[in-house]
Order: sequence, then C-alpha cells, then structure tokens
Amino acid sequence: MKIGIIVGTRPEIIKMAPVIRECQKRKIPFFIIHSNQHYSKEMDSIFFDELHLPAPDYNLGVGSGLHSNQTGNILIKMEPILLEEKPDVVLVQGDTNTVLAGALTASKLNIKVGHIEAGLRSYDRTMPEETNRIMTDHISEYLFAVGPNQEKILKSEGIASDKIYTVGNTVSDSLFQHLDISAKTSNILSELDLHAGEYFLVTAHRASNVDIASNLLELLHLFDEMHKHYTGTIVWPIHPRTQSKLKEFNIEVPSYLQLIAPVGYLDFIQLQKHAKLILTDSGGIQEEACLLGVPSLTLRENTERPEAVEVGASELVGRDAVKAVKAAAKWLSRDSYSWDNPFGDGHVAEAILDIVIADNTEFIEQPIVAKNETLAVIGMGYMGLPISSLLAQAGYSVTGVDLSKDKVDSINRGECPFDEDGMPELVKKVVEQGFLVASMTIPSCETYLVAVPTPHKNKQCDRSYVFAAVDAIAKVAKNGQTVIVESTISPQTSIEVEKRLAAKGLQLDVVHCPERAIPGQTLYELVHNDRIIGASNPNAQQKVKAIYQSFVDGQVFLTDLTTAECVKLVENTSRDVGIAFANELAQVCEELKVDVNEVIKLANRHPRVNVLNPGPGVGGHCIPIDPWFLVENTKAGDFIRLARKVNDERPIVVAEKVLERLKENGGTKIGILGVAYKANVDDCRETPAQPILKHFEQAGVEVRYHDPYVPAWECDRVDNIEEILEWADMIVLVTGHECYKTLKPQKSIVDSCGLLTLMK
Repeated sequence: MKIGIIVGTRPEIIKMAPVIRECQKRKIPFFIIHSNQHYSKEMDSIFFDELHLPAPDYNLGVGSGLHSNQTGNILIKMEPILLEEKPDVVLVQGDTNTVLAGALTASKLNIKVGHIEAGLRSYDRTMPEETNRIMTDHISEYLFAVGPNQEKILKSEGIASDKIYTVGNTVSDSLFQHLDISAKTSNILSELDLHAGEYFLVTAHRASNVDIASNLLELLHLFDEMHKHYTGTIVWPIHPRTQSKLKEFNIEVPSYLQLIAPVGYLDFIQLQKHAKLILTDSGGIQEEACLLGVPSLTLRENTERPEAVEVGASELVGRDAVKAVKAAAKWLSRDSYSWDNPFGDGHVAEAILDIVIADNTEFIEQPIVAKNETLAVIGMGYMGLPISSLLAQAGYSVTGVDLSKDKVDSINRGECPFDEDGMPELVKKVVEQGFLVASMTIPSCETYLVAVPTPHKNKQCDRSYVFAAVDAIAKVAKNGQTVIVESTISPQTSIEVEKRLAAKGLQLDVVHCPERAIPGQTLYELVHNDRIIGASNPNAQQKVKAIYQSFVDGQVFLTDLTTAECVKLVENTSRDVGIAFANELAQVCEELKVDVNEVIKLANRHPRVNVLNPGPGVGGHCIPIDPWFLVENTKAGDFIRLARKVNDERPIVVAEKVLERLKENGGTKIGILGVAYKANVDDCRETPAQPILKHFEQAGVEVRYHDPYVPAWECDRVDNIEEILEWADMIVLVTGHECYKTLKPQKSIVDSCGLLTLMK
C-alpha cells in the first residue's frame, strides 16, 4: 500500500512528523505534498530541517490569498499529483484550507481519506477552520478522534461508528519525542536573556483577533493590563500575519513586549516549558501547554479543545482584560500545577498506522468469493492481464490466454511480466487463490474477452489479430455464449466479427467495450473510469454490464456496437486535434517572436478556453493511431487527417531547432533526455523521440540518451543526468519525467515538452 501525507502549515508538519517517522520505520511507501500555505521559511520549511524529516516530494507554492482562492489553487495543483501517485490512503491533519482541499481532492478521486484530529468543534461558524473541520470529517473514511468528546460529536452528526477511532493526538508523540532533544540543543532562553518561570509567552494570529484594528487594539490592551499587574517580560514570537496587520493599522507595540521572529520547534518547546504563563489563540499550543504542565489562557471565547479546560489546564478569556487578569491571579497564586493528560500517550502515530494497514491488508488478503462463472481473456498484455486479474478478484474463474510460453509460465508462478503499479500483488493474489490460470489454448467458457493488439498499417487498423482470436474462439465456443472485444478497433469491426462467427454456424453475442486506461495508471483507471458497452441486443448489454460492474466503480453506459467503437476513437482524436493546435500555435508564436507558453497561460484565463501545451509530437499506442482508425473508411475527416500531419511533422520541427542551435554553438554531440512516449513510464511505443533521433542521425551528429525508465533503446545510454549534461553540446528534453524538474533552463537545453517552462 501507499500513503499520501498532506501538510501546509507549521502545526501540520509537527503533528505529521511522528506519522512520517512511523512510515519510515515500517518501510511503508509514502509521499509528502506540501501546499506551502505558510509561505515563509520561518513558518514551515525550517521544521522539515529541524525535525530531520524528508523534504516534501511536492511543493505546491500556493502561498496566501483569499480562502476560496487558496483552497481552489490547492485543489487544482493537487489533483494531477494524486492521479499520478495513486495512494491507497491520504492522511490530513487539522483544519486548514490545505486539509480541506487535500481531503476533497482525494475524495473526488475515490481515494480513502484519514483525518487526524477529527471531531474538533468550536461551534463558531465565523471561523473558516470550523467549516474545514466539518467538511473534512464528513468526507473521510478514517476519523482519528483525540478523545471521547470528539467521538461523541462525530456520532451525533451521523457518522458511522465503524469509521471513528479514538486514538489521542499526535501532538503528544511529537512533544515527547523532542522534549529531551530540545532541552539539550536549544539555547533560546540564554539568547533572549530569559529566566525560567519569569516571563509570559504570547502567540496570536487568529483572524478574529488580528484582522480587525479594534480587536487587535483590544488584545494589546489586555497585554497592557497583564503587564501592569504582573511586571516582567512578555515574549511574543510574532506570526507574519500579525506583523503585517500591526504595520497596516500603524500600531506601535509597547517596549515591554519582546517581539521575536517565529522560532523553530525545538526552541519553541523550551519557550513553552519554562514560561510562567502562556496566552494563546492557537488550538495546538493549548494542547502542548497542557502536556508540558504550563497553565494557559486562551484568547478566544470558545475552543475546539475543551479537554484542556476540562482538566484545569486552561481558561477561556477571549480579549477581556478583566477576565485575563483574574485568571492569571488564580494561576500565579499556586506553587505547582497538576492535571490529567487528555491528549495521548506518545504512541498515537503507531495506532493510526495500525488501523490503516490492518484495514487495507485485510482487503488484499481476504478470500475471493467465487461467482462460479468461467471467462477467457485472449491476450495477456498491458490491458489483458490487468482486466483478467480484476475479473478474477471479483470471483470469476478466468483463463488468461497468450501465445508466449514465457508469459504464461510467469503468470502461473504468480508473477506480473511487466511493470505496472499494483499488479504484482494482485496477480499473486488471484493466482494463489486459484481464480486466474494462464494457458496457451482457449477453453470453452461462458464469456470470451479479446484484448489483443491492433497495430496500424498504411494508416489503417490491422484487424488480423482480432480476427485470429475470434477464429480460435469459434473452435471451442457454443451457441449462446458471449464475445467481448476490448481491443481498439475501427468502426464496424464488431459487425464483421458477428458475420465471421455466423459464417461458422455460431450464434454468439458480440459486444464491444473499449478499454480506457493508460500505462502507469492502468488498475486505477480500469476501476474508476466510466465504461461504454455496445451490443446488438439488450440481453447482451445487461449481461456484460453485470460483468464489468463486478470491478468498475465508474458508471457503465449502454449503446450500439458502432457507437461504442467510435467513442474511444473520438476521445483520442479530440486530444490529437487539441495537441495539433498547440503545436501549430508554437510555430506561429515563434514567427511572431512571442512566448507560446505565456500566450497559452493567459488565454486559458478565459473560463471557456483550455488550450493544451505544445510538445515534441504525439506518442503511445492510442493518440497517434486512433484518428486513422476513425476515418479510414470515410470521405469526411480532412481536419482530422491534417491534425495527424501536424503532429507527425512536429518531431522534425523540434529536431531542426536543436540542430540549428547546435550549428550556432559549433557542437557535434546531442543528448536526448527522456525517450518514453509519456512521463514516468517505460513505454516507448510511437515515441516522438524516435523520429527525432533518426533526424539527428541523418544529420551526422553523435547522439546519446538518458531515461531512468528505459534501460535500452536505439542509441547509446548514459546512466546519469550530470554525465549527459557534461557530454553533450546540446540537450533536447523530450519526455517530462519527474527527475528532470530540477533542471535549470539554459541555452544549451531545448525544452520541447515545456516541462521547465511550466515549472517556473
């Protein structure tokens, strides 16, 4: 399984740190997305360094902004990451816009959400955090409550009991893990000339306290009264938001307030631990003060952490100076304090991961329930084997048929013969439980599914593999059985299949269900994408619909055979035409001496415009092929054919641009970065890198390539990026692999896929 961890602010980083460490300890695959909602080093990135956490895998860089704008930007930037990573569970913590956006994105993609600190309620809907908490709780699959109060709240809101887990708060883990370390390493007290037990500590950043001038002045008056009654230093690590408001409102801060920049976590632990009293509007600091045994005054009228008040560790005073002075008098009249710890035993992250792992492991290992129906899948390639495995997991007795003995033997050993996320575990499971068997011959079954290749020859669909599979099925089939064609085919091929079977005296239902998935995301898309089923009669439609609904979470739509054939072709033709426009636009903009990426970015600000980005051409086994299948037997379609011509010629345009730069530099060596047809896969079918290479070779230049996913290709390979950058006189970036995002744009690099431009 894989876990996505989403953070955006200082408290989230601190409270997720124990979860990250526990993932590392258990060797659970995980990745970190950081929204950068807190956009200063002092407020977030310093904590990754200080807590020795791995750097985030993704930094969204959203910064500040209006709540709706910030939330929307996170949604937009996070969706492609989750689509690419395909985590089993996404974990969020708290109540920020990052938490809500992360949970919403995952929920829309049918990814389970785990909410740490679920069930917190202030019942103050003027606080945006309250909306974030409520919405996140109600779209989460795992609700990790701090204590009985939160559990009761969640149940009262109608959330199912089996989703709620009372575990405590990871703030206890983080604090206990770092308390001794901070005592040994922090010099913050001596640096600020502070003495333990002789200063007050203040934090204030809530919008209700600092965004309105009168409220901020009221808060400062409270501090005046505290200082008047209890002379001494008041230390205030000031939040950037509060600092900007003081400046905006032209408010001078009295000298007794010792304003300091935000400090690191280890220093802040020591500032809290040795304070005489803490005044805060932060929920997290209420918890930390309680755990450290330091009394606190909460500068709010309500709190989503009532436990600190209930055990006698904190008191609500709002901005009321009279209340604050009175509460402080009560605290300072005592020599010592003690209360129960309501926030956790320091092992909360362990409990959270125990729950998540047990739930997902149980799904993987649970026995398959047999449907007592047989099904043969012909073709064990990139689509055939995943479909076979999903059908087997759904309980069908599946025979996977392929002409390759090596592939058949590999599958029967429970091995996946190609690299695809999630497939090794799934193949092993269905083979071990006896629901998938591979064979070189087709057995007689209730249903046959054809998933063989359909190459193109002379801009037409080569249907020979499909017809060969159908002829082999005819030798064992019986009347009343069903043949499903998954292979991408030209329109009216299914009707030809019907005729072919009828000519052999067989009455079989022929159904077309075009595959809709791509390498790298095959299992996810096979399960979650909508499906189209075309058949000549309603009974066949309903039978095959039931088969697909055994593993498809998306909707299933019914239509006729030829319409179903056209759907897949139209989807990819539409994309091909869009790419052709972008590629043609790139050449237009080059002649006009303007930046095409800037033009597209600004044009796309229009709500009804969505121009794609230009690239080096079109690759893969679908987009360059399917448009030809669609129009191979039609007179109409000149526009589609023109788009194909533009995209076919694009690699040569790119290659000529690189050669022109090479000539200007007086060089002779070119390096190609990325030769797969798309980012982060090993598939080189129809890759635009191939015609680019051929054009270079015809020009007589020396060429080498680097691609971490492709170990061998049509020219010499260089093992690491630094080596090829040093070797080559010119570099062309063809495939936008993740590893190339750190490259800096420079004159010696032609970025044909726009990766470096888009990363700016």
